[in-house]
Amino acid sequence: MSASLDVLFLIRSLHIGGAERQLALLARTMHASGHRVRVATFYASGAFEADLRQAGVPVLDLKKSGRWDVLTFFWRLVRLLRKEKPVIVHGYLPMSNLLALLAKPFAGWPKVVWGIRSSGSDPRHYGWMGRLEAWLQARLSRWADLIICNSQRGRQYALSQGFPLARTVCVPNGVNCEQFFPDPAAGLRTREAWGISQDVYLIGIVGRFVPLKNHAGLLRAAAPLLLTQPCAVVCIGSGSSQAVQEMRALAVELGIADKVFFPGAHLEMCAAYNALDLFVSASLTEGAPNVLGEAMACNLPVICTDVGDAAWLAADYGQVVSPGDVPALGRAILHAYACRKIPRALPRERVLSAFSVMALAANTETLLRNVCTASETKTP
Repeated sequence: MSASLDVLFLIRSLHIGGAERQLALLARTMHASGHRVRVATFYASGAFEADLRQAGVPVLDLKKSGRWDVLTFFWRLVRLLRKEKPVIVHGYLPMSNLLALLAKPFAGWPKVVWGIRSSGSDPRHYGWMGRLEAWLQARLSRWADLIICNSQRGRQYALSQGFPLARTVCVPNGVNCEQFFPDPAAGLRTREAWGISQDVYLIGIVGRFVPLKNHAGLLRAAAPLLLTQPCAVVCIGSGSSQAVQEMRALAVELGIADKVFFPGAHLEMCAAYNALDLFVSASLTEGAPNVLGEAMACNLPVICTDVGDAAWLAADYGQVVSPGDVPALGRAILHAYACRKIPRALPRERVLSAFSVMALAANTETLLRNVCTASETKTP
């Protein structure tokens, strides 16, 4: 039997999000396989923190007090790493990646693994902090021991930015098909909770209220159908009150305010997916969208934009449109509605055949073992 791994994952928080969900899934699976795993977060709480603790995975709070809590926060991180003495520090998302690398010489030189969750996009989609993080990652990537992207397109983009070829790899996201499965009864209960009739054709989008998720594009694309047919859109996810209000205002402007619902984040996501008739991922950029695989595991027809590895995941089981192309997205929605009663291939079969949680864990574990056995001396 192989020796157990010693890994500390580092992430901003464990609130609901794609990267957070994948980290929790991987950490739980590795912990169950006998590895020493813990998760350190900048900020406490979050839906996945309780999930991890219940599974026996320690969650360590670094107590960051805000954006400008920099130096004292960094030294808290260094002290934590000195205390825990992990062999591997695995960052998730840019700031965690950068901090793990910067802390390395102060914390006993652990192996540093980066988790890249984006396929790259126009820098104008990001704020100044996001652009700075991307610039720093590209410049410092040569010193990371391993860089794991969650999509082939993300890896290609990283390489184009100067990431080291030999140490930049792809491990696709895993979908927990035991957690996400067809459950019509749960879907009906969720509709009742939302106040949406069973007779309504319900289109859903899942994600944070940020411009990159493109809620506005979906509302504009779906508006013609909503104005003429018994259809509705539900926007599942969290976001600032200002961002949600902007979408509410857009729905009013489009004349569909009574047909657009904002239930907030939903912990019972399997039930939420099962409440839908059509799932749409309208993102302007993604790595490998977790929500797309989860919706497919629930046997939903899907429409996605051609970002990251979304088109590869959807394959012949969904419609793919160019990101930002509202007319094309509208046509795809109309087509899905028109074909709603026609028998179709079941997308869950695609997820079961192409993805698995165990494959995610096994592939990651193999890469981490290789990092541990690699030479301590590395030429950038």
